Amino acid sequence: MPEEYVVSGTLLYGDDFEAREGYLVIRDGKIREAGFDRTRGSIQGIVCPAFVNSHTHLGDSVAKDLPYMPLAELVAPPDGLKHRILRETPPEEITSGMTSALADMAATGTCHCIDFRENGVAGVRMLRGVAGGRATILGRLAGTDTVADVLQVADGLGLSGANDMPRDILHSLGASAKKAGKLLGIHAGELNATDIPGAMEISPDFIVHMTHASAADIRKTADLGIPVVVCPRSNVLTGVGLPPLRAMADAGVQLALGTDNVMLNGPDMFREMEWVSKAFLHNDAYTYKMATLNGARLMGCGGSRGSILPGKDADLMVLRQESDNLKYSRNLLGTIVRRARPDDISYTIIGGKIWQNSSRKS
Repeated sequence: MPEEYVVSGTLLYGDDFEAREGYLVIRDGKIREAGFDRTRGSIQGIVCPAFVNSHTHLGDSVAKDLPYMPLAELVAPPDGLKHRILRETPPEEITSGMTSALADMAATGTCHCIDFRENGVAGVRMLRGVAGGRATILGRLAGTDTVADVLQVADGLGLSGANDMPRDILHSLGASAKKAGKLLGIHAGELNATDIPGAMEISPDFIVHMTHASAADIRKTADLGIPVVVCPRSNVLTGVGLPPLRAMADAGVQLALGTDNVMLNGPDMFREMEWVSKAFLHNDAYTYKMATLNGARLMGCGGSRGSILPGKDADLMVLRQESDNLKYSRNLLGTIVRRARPDDISYTIIGGKIWQNSSRKS
């Protein structure tokens, strides 16, 4: 990889993703300069912020496309089918599955994910060893691990739900994450609304799903400033319903987008964006923000990730200008959100490292 190189073409520039002709100078993994003349780069195309996938379970890569079944039977700890499979699967196979999922994400335009990682300290270390800085890892307790053990190696805690543990333990875990200055995420409102109040009590950094959130829940979430990560394709597959995205967006809840368990869905953010914009929001700019900048903001790094500005990390997708799928667009951002596919990508750039889509090699 060259020490410095130039990417040029049509940039989706700034926090509002304005389409502008220009160039970027990339050096030491950062966008060092942006300009708006005809400078020609060694990499050319439609230059977009790469995706931040705000909710994954990469360890589930070893159990893809299980039979349709009720959500509780599939994922409820400790004896849902996925947990039984994870216990029975050798660690090297789980590691291989996560490596493949990370490669798939790079090939489909994702630079970073927020992963809820099972299996305690060992699980966190397994993902850390293969992610190369491309995952924010939220751990869980397992075996004899203490919360201090997990927080020492993880970026925070990713809790399954408020109803899955006694309330005093829930509050203790939340307080421990906050005392350590680490992220706290929790599932809530996926199967029903009964675990939403408990999730809010611990003031998490974000809540995942909120599929069954009432109007009162949405108002409170907005008032407390708690972001929500939605995974609508996952919700449809597990039969739990559709999240109230429009109501949450209208209420001012900061929304981000995730693909959830790899056993349920491939981690393809193009598919997730298309669903959200067409079926829920009819707002391409906000949908793209859910898939990029809002995910970075969840992690507290919106100033360094999630959009194209000088000084930010060079996390980019370069789409093929000559793509038959993208030609004749009258609304470039809308075309990318509603129509673009992974095969439109010529390069994914992650922290300045160049991945060529055809080979997935740097």
